[in-house]
Amino acid sequence: MMRISRGILSLVILPVLLISSVLPAQAQQGQTPRPITLKDALALALQQNLQVRFAAFEVAIARAQLEQAKAGKAVQVTGSASYTRINERAPTTISVTSGGTSITVQLPPPPVDTGELRVSLQYPLFTGGRLEAQIALAEANVKGAEATLQRTVQQVLFQVKQAYYQLLLARASRRAAERILAQAEENLRVARVRVQAGVAPQFDVLQAEVNLANARQGVVRALNSMALARQALAALLNIPLDTLLEPQDELGITPFSVPLEELINRALRQRPELAELSARRAAAEAALELARSGARPNLALQGAYFLSGTSLQNLTTNWQVILALTLNLFDGGLTKARIQEAEERLRQLQVAESQQRQAIELEVRQSYLTLQSAVAELEASGKAVEQALEALRIANVRYQAGVSAQLEVIAAQAALAQAEVNRVQALFNYNLALAQLERAVGGF
Repeated sequence: MMRISRGILSLVILPVLLISSVLPAQAQQGQTPRPITLKDALALALQQNLQVRFAAFEVAIARAQLEQAKAGKAVQVTGSASYTRINERAPTTISVTSGGTSITVQLPPPPVDTGELRVSLQYPLFTGGRLEAQIALAEANVKGAEATLQRTVQQVLFQVKQAYYQLLLARASRRAAERILAQAEENLRVARVRVQAGVAPQFDVLQAEVNLANARQGVVRALNSMALARQALAALLNIPLDTLLEPQDELGITPFSVPLEELINRALRQRPELAELSARRAAAEAALELARSGARPNLALQGAYFLSGTSLQNLTTNWQVILALTLNLFDGGLTKARIQEAEERLRQLQVAESQQRQAIELEVRQSYLTLQSAVAELEASGKAVEQALEALRIANVRYQAGVSAQLEVIAAQAALAQAEVNRVQALFNYNLALAQLERAVGGF
């Protein structure tokens, strides 16, 4: 069984409901079959499935947001340059008369061109825990995105297994339908021979022809089911939907004997849904701290160094250092309301975590029971096939001896075909139940 590791960044199921033709195999004539194993399908889904790729992008986005949050604690340095030009003015003349003496003073006009180059620095000394809470919130979002990716991967892999097993079931059903068709053709041949020999009524031929027509319809339905199963698997693998996938595996039995309690403990340790809730709880705790920071003082160090003047020859140098302290004295109860919201959300997540644990345990228990039922179904289907084979042998002997009608042989053949189909369906149910249990546990 495949175990999904955390942080997979490599590479939904697309709902495909296509109407197939009466003979779906004709639509794929000329194509080269593409062999594929279950292992190949799982690896290809990890690389190309659109749902997995979408979740991987969410992880990358969350990590970029974390780097943005960390940048808030670094020194911020900015540079600026300005140039100002005003309209030209005439000199200003001021006349002052004192003791019969008049003094005239002429003031030069202000400079037309002025410029300034400034480099500013700002560093947060204390933000009341706001920056730390933002970083913690971003880190929780990264963990949540990674857990979501892991959950998505597990779900997609289960869907791929289900689709692959469905394709195997469709192929087995097609083979059974083809065997039934071959038997129906042989029955018709034998019936015609016996009628010509005068040892059987014409009714046997008519009955065999009806049986043959039904067998041909069964082949058509089986081919259609296989075409639909191929398209469903191709959609999950994100490859052209008309790809002629040819499975290389067979439905088999994988022994499994892990105790239920151990499975439950594994699930409570491994299920990504719990990791998601843990990340959401950490995010809620960070959000609570962020809300509380609104009532705390903020202390920042600011500095600036700048050059200003009307030309390069008369530039003056200036600098300044500011230690700024700010405190929110009144905000209309906004901070209090934010704190209350964060506290309630944290309590809600605690309830959600308990609910999720209960749901996981229930899912494991139900999957385990389903697997046990599938095992019993397998045993019964095997015995049914054995009994149907013996019944057909006896029916053939009786018909060849002339002590029974052909209807008895046809009925025995139909019973054997149904027993074989039930056997294949039981194998499918077993493998699907095992995959569901693996999904419920979070990986064996």
